[in-house]
Amino acid sequence: MSRRVVTRFAPSPTGMLHIGGVRTALFCWLFARKHGGTFILRVEDTDLSRSTDDNIRIIEEGLEWCGLLWDEGPVAGDPTKWVGPHGPYRQMQRMESHYKPAIQKLLAEGKAYRCRCTKEELDERRAVAEKAGKIFQYDRRCREANHDDSQPSSIRLKMPLGMESWLEDGDIVLRDLIKGDLRFPATSLDDWIIARTDGTPTYNFCVVVDDTDMEVSHVIRGDDHVANTPKQIALYHAMGFEAPAFAHVPMILGKDGAKLSKRHGATSITEYQQMGFLPSAVRLALARLSWTPKIDGRAIDTVEEELLTDAEMIQLFDLGDIQKSPARFDMDKLSWMNQKLIQRATWQEIEPHFRPFLPEAWTAKPDEWKAQAIQCTQKGKSLVEMAGFLEFVWAPPAEFDQGAAAKFITEAVKPALKDLCALTDYGHDALHAGFNSIIEKHGLKLKDLAQALRVALCGKPVSPPIFDTLMLLGRDEVVARVGKWA
Repeated sequence: MSRRVVTRFAPSPTGMLHIGGVRTALFCWLFARKHGGTFILRVEDTDLSRSTDDNIRIIEEGLEWCGLLWDEGPVAGDPTKWVGPHGPYRQMQRMESHYKPAIQKLLAEGKAYRCRCTKEELDERRAVAEKAGKIFQYDRRCREANHDDSQPSSIRLKMPLGMESWLEDGDIVLRDLIKGDLRFPATSLDDWIIARTDGTPTYNFCVVVDDTDMEVSHVIRGDDHVANTPKQIALYHAMGFEAPAFAHVPMILGKDGAKLSKRHGATSITEYQQMGFLPSAVRLALARLSWTPKIDGRAIDTVEEELLTDAEMIQLFDLGDIQKSPARFDMDKLSWMNQKLIQRATWQEIEPHFRPFLPEAWTAKPDEWKAQAIQCTQKGKSLVEMAGFLEFVWAPPAEFDQGAAAKFITEAVKPALKDLCALTDYGHDALHAGFNSIIEKHGLKLKDLAQALRVALCGKPVSPPIFDTLMLLGRDEVVARVGKWA
């Protein structure tokens, strides 16, 4: 590639960070990592009525949790600091230094002009056009008026009229790396506003200035931005900038093909964290939405191949392998991936993500104990389910399954429970030998004693493997709980 690869994720902090945005950030991150480039986080906070510092922090925390760490961008949690040579990385902090000088330059070069048409006048003309069944387009009446700044005015870009040399047969051509060539007749686009009457620059203007200043080589974003792109391409030409390469990824739909909503599962990345998904599972599931990785030209098709690591995704990622049609999000597939990755992970990999679902007492436990607790609950589909398997550890059961107690804690089993309280060595082999001795003495089966113990210790006949259950509780706690039944 002739240009150094630089990608950016540029969310508007007007609400939660949704999975569509995270998928876009992930593709930007993968592409930058694949080519040894730079991944930038830029906050587009010009919507003053909805952008808040809290929403910015939600975005930062969501990306951090997902493991999508940026090379340049704001310092998380501190709006006054940033990392990288192109800061600040919040648009509202770039008004005086970047946007206003660029606007003045376009005015001075005659590539933009002041428009005194009021909102009321424009609304009236729009209504007339709609009544006539026509699409409203600004009539450029202020284009040659040479208005000065003595009266309030917006500023419009002089769009090409169809004869400019850089056009292709009168069209603005978007060579999209995913969708292919898209053509837009220049005459179908009106002179759009680059700065409002109050002086605030518009989104499409800021994007071009920022992407140029930050040396962005590839703009990877949702295909809802396709309509903005010909306007931006025209602005690149007007300002004498080299346009980046564009790649517009398809939208995400629910499993049923409908627009993604709460009924298909959570939409905010924060909710997936709260539901107990590993970040690695979320990364993998989102990466597979629209992207079909290929190994030696062959689409992956086995379970082993499908459970890609980050390193494998980076190695295989190719914008040419992203499909054009919308992707369908399957909550069941995410849960399957999550369970598989939980089972494959080491306890050290799981523990930082598991910790928030557990009481404070967890942090005081030794590493050996934590490793055992995680390893004996890794059959869980989520971190929430795994934490549920350990609820018995933190406090004696407040109530008991009376039916299970009557079924399993029988008169025949109670003497065995009393003998179990006499065991002192809680090593795995010692417990196994002790159990064998007790059940042989009382003519029981292992499951008879195990189920009675589960009810006595947990209040219900469900727990991790019985030896793990005993070792996690420790002898003193086991004796305290079982002694009431023996």
